[in-house]
Amino acid sequence: MRPVLFRIPIDGVVDVGPFGQVPLFGLGLMFTVWVAFAALWCWRSRYSDSGPLQVSDITTFGLLGVLIVMAPKIAANWKNPSIPIFGYGLMMCLGFIAATALADRRARREGFPQETIWDLTLWFLIAGVGGARLFYLIQKHDQVFAGCRDVHDYFVAAINLPDGGLVLYGGLIAGAVAFYRFCDQRGLPMWRLADLIVPSIFLGIAFGRVGCFLYGCCWGDRCDMPWAVQFPPESITWKSQVERGFISDSEPYTLPVHPTQLYSVLDALLLCWLTSKYYPVRARDGSVLTLALLTYPITRFLIERLRGDEMGQFGTSLTIAQWISLGMLGLGLCLAWLRPPLISRDPHEAYRFTA
Repeated sequence: MRPVLFRIPIDGVVDVGPFGQVPLFGLGLMFTVWVAFAALWCWRSRYSDSGPLQVSDITTFGLLGVLIVMAPKIAANWKNPSIPIFGYGLMMCLGFIAATALADRRARREGFPQETIWDLTLWFLIAGVGGARLFYLIQKHDQVFAGCRDVHDYFVAAINLPDGGLVLYGGLIAGAVAFYRFCDQRGLPMWRLADLIVPSIFLGIAFGRVGCFLYGCCWGDRCDMPWAVQFPPESITWKSQVERGFISDSEPYTLPVHPTQLYSVLDALLLCWLTSKYYPVRARDGSVLTLALLTYPITRFLIERLRGDEMGQFGTSLTIAQWISLGMLGLGLCLAWLRPPLISRDPHEAYRFTA
């Protein structure tokens, strides 16, 4: 478990863990990344169908540059004058980038407009994070808002992402709504685009679950297998086991538990590969999405049985994620019944989107 991978101090040195310290000029690393990203975006816009950079793009890059320049002065007032790089947040960013790159390459091959996937990613980012946080606030409101006295306290608790609190299913549900609105506004073939991005969604989930492992959330139940893991004191898992009376507060590690986060990583990577290979032989648009709705809920349901962080809901032993999994499986069965068959007799039959 490593919630904070490393910190970027304002004294010009970056501690990168086992690789030692790398000297930099203050926040030079962040500034270099900003310059490189801005240059890449300008180059992409030059050859994009959308034309030159828009005022909104220039404004966004300008504000980011100002924040980077002002960061040392802001960080100097902190107790620890450095900028933490959180493992969960970094994995989320890498997941969005990897998923977008994969979907963009597939979309270009299918003839979709060049800017489609990158614009869709922005919609997913806003809706996904917002939906995942809202779901968590609804599910854990007693814990999140405990001790809040006024509007300011409630607001800070609601947006306090560094302390964790994102639910995957909430992000998927909100993302699905955003996806429908995006396709409706752009006049894009919804079922075809959904099939195209399904593997990318699973790739993003894989990165996100690595972040869960680094943060220590979504842990498993007691495990006696050789690959069981133990979490250190002050981790979420350790605190939970102390509160439940499983261990004392003097124990150096938690009881061995299933690395359910890593199970989820393997599951997502396998489904990413499966849906990618299935795409060329699908019978019709929507078949890949149907396959995803028939497989992921089952694997998620089974992994949930090995998790130890959630209790049963609605008077049953099923967690909220298992209930949603059953609903998703039902939706997949409905799609399989309404839009058969699932496999094409002609795997070479192709379709390219034309505006």
